[in-house]
Amino acid sequence: MSSRDQFCASMLRYLKVGCGGLVLVSGLAQPQTRTTATPKFEVASIKPCGSDFDSGERGGASKGQPSPGRLNLNCQTVAGLIQMAYLFFANGHLNPGVLVPLSGGPAWISSDRYSINATVGGAQSQEVMRGPMMQALLEDRFQLKVHREIKEIPVYELTVAKRGPKLVPFREGSCNPMDFSKFPPSPPENMCISRATMNGVNVTVEARGATLSDFCKLFLNRLDRPVIEKTGISGKFNFHLIYAPETDTDAAGPGSTVPDSLPGPSIFTALQEQLGLKLERTKGPGEALVIDRVEKPSVN
Repeated sequence: MSSRDQFCASMLRYLKVGCGGLVLVSGLAQPQTRTTATPKFEVASIKPCGSDFDSGERGGASKGQPSPGRLNLNCQTVAGLIQMAYLFFANGHLNPGVLVPLSGGPAWISSDRYSINATVGGAQSQEVMRGPMMQALLEDRFQLKVHREIKEIPVYELTVAKRGPKLVPFREGSCNPMDFSKFPPSPPENMCISRATMNGVNVTVEARGATLSDFCKLFLNRLDRPVIEKTGISGKFNFHLIYAPETDTDAAGPGSTVPDSLPGPSIFTALQEQLGLKLERTKGPGEALVIDRVEKPSVN
């Protein structure tokens, strides 16, 4: 598989919608401000996915290269579509970021799946179609109404460990960092590595030319609470981290033990020992996206 294919595959996993849960990965994107008329799809087909559809299509993105003015989404949950429209692409731009809880709504929004094929006259970016235009479609066809709340929630703060950081500075010009604000991003020549791979029972994280904020957004987004970067360290670094991804330990947080059958440390221990960083439990302001109303659509 080429480096471009590897990158695109990792980005699809990272931005995958229709995950079926009510916790989503996104930035604290602001609501879409509709000071001008939002463009709408000229034609939009919404069809339910049957129980016998190919499991490989669950939550899948459109096949092939995205087409200007056309959006094809295969077997998405409504929860996933809301994530995509109101968070990942809220303002017509890609917004990778931290954990944001989605609350309210009936159980079927995380179980029933729909395929959407929509077109708009003329060329339109994927970011706009997946964000503002998908918002309009959900509000029209699913009768969706949402609002945002800011409240104090449990978080982790990423700080510097007592013995100081163990970060390797990035050498400018050694590779070209990826612009994660574009979707789908086009890997530059001599692209900086940014990936997490399984090696046996452990995860190996490699990221070159990344800030600590990038590192939090891309690799610390599977924990049980949002991670706020509070190290005060600026600049770009090369990260190398190895840890054992066991669900119970990740959910339990710092101080939990790793089963003997897993040779690697928990991500909390690995951060301290390998990068000189520490995750601390605390509370901080967090955003929640609340569903006030949603209905099953009339399909066509």
